[in-house]
Amino acid sequence: MPFLTLQSGRKLAYEEYGDPAGTPLLYFHGWPGSRLQGELFHPSGVEHGLRIIACDRPGLGKSDFQPGRQLLDWPPVMRELAAHLQADQFHVLGVSGGGPYVLAMAHAMPERLLSAGVICGAPPLKLVGTQELMWTYKLALWGQRHMPLLLGPGLAVAARFLGLPRDHRATRLYMKQQCERDREAMSDAELFRIMTSAGRESLLSGAKAVSTDGNIYSSDWGIDLETVQFPVRYWHGARDNNIPPALVERFVKRLPQATLTILPEEGHYSLPMLCGGQIVAELVGKKVGVGVEE
Repeated sequence: MPFLTLQSGRKLAYEEYGDPAGTPLLYFHGWPGSRLQGELFHPSGVEHGLRIIACDRPGLGKSDFQPGRQLLDWPPVMRELAAHLQADQFHVLGVSGGGPYVLAMAHAMPERLLSAGVICGAPPLKLVGTQELMWTYKLALWGQRHMPLLLGPGLAVAARFLGLPRDHRATRLYMKQQCERDREAMSDAELFRIMTSAGRESLLSGAKAVSTDGNIYSSDWGIDLETVQFPVRYWHGARDNNIPPALVERFVKRLPQATLTILPEEGHYSLPMLCGGQIVAELVGKKVGVGVEE
């Protein structure tokens, strides 16, 4: 696993997937998640000639913690990474909690981007509210504000849950609450391994790191949405229980050049796990027509 020592002295951990000689694509993982999630897109990278670089955000996985981190601290880190990789231009792709980091790149360094895509991405909760969020996310946000001492034990339980096999009763009970396509995605042993190992690696980083990363979503992102002129492309599942599409629709309408594609039968997990290859192909101009554009 490579590390980059940043100008700040902190270490940034990353993994590479896809085609080592391909066009760079910077991948931003979900929450909770880690660099290991980038393996989902390894076949797409090989097929389309993409060198996929997936980083651990500060404090998560193997990257060093950054106190008081804000969303717009990310683009300068990516400038350093791009210089290290000798990449003048690159694609950016974020899944779920990685979505805001794609927007930050489109805002801060559009001249470096070849494309920008977000799959089932998190919206700015300060702008759209939290009323429609899944109850587990609401509970995590409430716990961060009102009972932070319980966050550590809660994350330990979540990490233990992510270590359970697919056929465990608790896993089956959780998946029963998801849509059919999400259950289909999680029934694939290899995809299940990638998603759960990536989440577990993040949760084992400790409460402070996971909480700091989670606080980004309800913070002020420091971005005037109406000024973002780079064409960010959003894909979302109509049956996403984690991040209801209505929240994303309200947010994307504020971005002048953004497009939102709703996939009618897809959920939160199926979109990156089962449709990710099609989406990447469309993002980099290899294929069109995934879902219904709004």
